[in-house]
Parts: sequence; C-alpha cells; structure tokens
Amino acid sequence: MRWPLLPVMLVAACATAPAMRSPLRERLATTGTSDVEAAARACLAKEGWRVDSVGSYSGGAMVVSAAKAKDQTAVYIYPPEQKPRITGGPDEGDPFWKCLGGELGPADKGADADKGSDKAAPASSSTP
Repeated sequence: MRWPLLPVMLVAACATAPAMRSPLRERLATTGTSDVEAAARACLAKEGWRVDSVGSYSGGAMVVSAAKAKDQTAVYIYPPEQKPRITGGPDEGDPFWKCLGGELGPADKGADADKGSDKAAPASSSTP
C-alpha cells in the first residue's frame, strides 16, 4: 500500500527552492543583505504586494512581510554563507522570482563597454 506514494515522495525530494537555481543563486551569493532586502521589497511592490515598511528578524534572517488582497507572504533573507539565501516568499511560479533576479543582475553591460573603449582609441599625435 505504500508504493503509490513513492512517486510523490520522489518529486518532493527533488524539488529545489527558487533561490537555489542559477543564475539567482549566484547573484544572491555576491550581493549584500541590505541590497537583497531592497530588491525583495521592490519586487514585491512591483507585483502588487503591500510591503510592510519595517522589517523584522527571525532565526538569523531579515524578514520582509507583505500582503495582497487576502494573501500574506514573508521573505526570509539569510546571510550570504547560508544556502538557500532566501526562503519563503511568493509561490515558485510567481513573477517575484524573475524580478528578483533582474533587480540583483549585473550592472549595465553598455557602461562597461564604454570604459574599455577609451583604452582602444589611439592617442593623437601633434608631431608631423
């Protein structure tokens, strides 16, 4: 009688938290806690959540709470050395997770390309 539950248990055992998937995992690993908190607040607000203006701490994590209609959510942000870095939050398929990756994304590549273009330009010479 226990065999019908085996596939369900296997799927549950293989589930991965959104914060542990690439590239969000790498972005979270290299971002400070205050920046992660600001990004989480911004993404929750963009998705229509009413974000509490004051955060709290629980079990070593910064907690950002929010509500939307009758739903409530809490995003737990842990120090960079803890994996996963973020727990809780909206459901896995919620646009919040994609937004969070974008908020924490690398700086605009166009700005970096402009910096390198100064090195490639030859110096002008005034000698004939």
